Amino acid sequence: MNLSLHKPGPSGSLLLAGLVWLMLLIQGCEQPPLVQRLQAGGVLHVATVAGPLSCYLGEEGPAGLEYELVRRFSRELGLTPRFTVYPNRLSAMEAVQTGREDMAAGFIIPAILDTDAYYVSSALVQVQPRFAHFMSYRRFNPRTGISASIVVPEGGYADRLLTSRGLPPHRLEAAAEEAVLALVDMGIFHYTLTNDAQLRAHANLLPRLVPGETLSHHLGVRWLFPRFYDSSLRDHANAFLRQQLDSGALQELRDRYIDKLPSRDFVTRRDFWKHVQKRLPRYVELFRKAGRETGIDWRLLAAIGYQESHWNEKARSPTGVRGIMMLTQDTARQQKISNRLDPAQSILGGARHLLWMEKRIPERIHGEDLLWFTLASYNIGYGHLEDARVLTQRQGGNPDKWEDVKQRLPLLSQKKYYSTVKHGRARGGEPLAYVENIRYYYRLLVYWDNAERGLDCTSAPPQRRRLALKN
Repeated sequence: MNLSLHKPGPSGSLLLAGLVWLMLLIQGCEQPPLVQRLQAGGVLHVATVAGPLSCYLGEEGPAGLEYELVRRFSRELGLTPRFTVYPNRLSAMEAVQTGREDMAAGFIIPAILDTDAYYVSSALVQVQPRFAHFMSYRRFNPRTGISASIVVPEGGYADRLLTSRGLPPHRLEAAAEEAVLALVDMGIFHYTLTNDAQLRAHANLLPRLVPGETLSHHLGVRWLFPRFYDSSLRDHANAFLRQQLDSGALQELRDRYIDKLPSRDFVTRRDFWKHVQKRLPRYVELFRKAGRETGIDWRLLAAIGYQESHWNEKARSPTGVRGIMMLTQDTARQQKISNRLDPAQSILGGARHLLWMEKRIPERIHGEDLLWFTLASYNIGYGHLEDARVLTQRQGGNPDKWEDVKQRLPLLSQKKYYSTVKHGRARGGEPLAYVENIRYYYRLLVYWDNAERGLDCTSAPPQRRRLALKN
């Protein structure tokens, strides 16, 4: 409900409040429960924010811990979720409070006072507040209190925690927590207070953001619902969250987005983002052009190029492969590449070779399995990949599933196994690392590129050919 009124005096405020609550009470008596009204319309309007734990556009399409959980909840109710991405959590909460949205789900940590304005769900994730700092500065110790400016979003949980401890925060008005973390990673600010889940989720994205001291508090991430309706939507949400907790589904989401994210050491992360800023701009249009000509996601091609040469057009190896995509002489001849050190020729040649490798994979293999098999064969050769698939079938695994075949690839270095297949010995461990590294770089490049273009989980992913993932 939106009310646009002139500011009344004290007696007028009491009268107005009484009239509003009377109207809402009458409205609540006359109407069926909120859940039934939403089911009649078929849509659940959800306020969220952009971020790796809430809602973003990933390499396979819309993703995020909260995004996935809300979609499951909506299916339970027979509703279609309609997400709106707000610039920060306070504006998302306000949209719920004023009735523009049916719920807020943006990795929000509400205050005790918020229970007066919202119905608040049970906690879907427990987090611990934690300081973080730019890598060139020492850790902030809240017990000794070094002289430091601790930047936080205005009005959020971190603001309230610091104030309660006598540590005056540097407040950024209308800022999202994710934006504050990025500012600290860039060294624009030196310290912030966030939480352990956000730091883990951003570890690959913001390599110069260093975790510091924790506070003893444990806080719950919760969903918020408007209080001027009945509590039926909140009650259904609590029942759903209990079921997700009991089944282990909540922990699986936490593992995927927080606890068990693929990661690399600090130097690898730091160098990757340095090269994204310094080297990639020289070649990004060449990757895009090759992507347009072949239909392959240019960010996948860039991830392959980074794994091969760290985007070094003059790269050479002792085995004779050269250039950004590290092509062999045979591959260059096959793809009609006259100069492997020419970035344009190398990138386009690598993209064409990838398509050629894809065509050799059986037609029945699709999706991610097709992509990972293609990348593995790009690295080790199709013959050795087929040998690994043969071993997989012999051992009762599924030769069409990458997760099964990758377990048998290392066997190709053992005589008792490679002597029984057609193409002989191979260093089967190498394609495992190769594929996993490309998956890692591809994920980061997709997140970075979508953020640069202002795309979020509400943006439609472009259609791609079957080699590339959905986005």
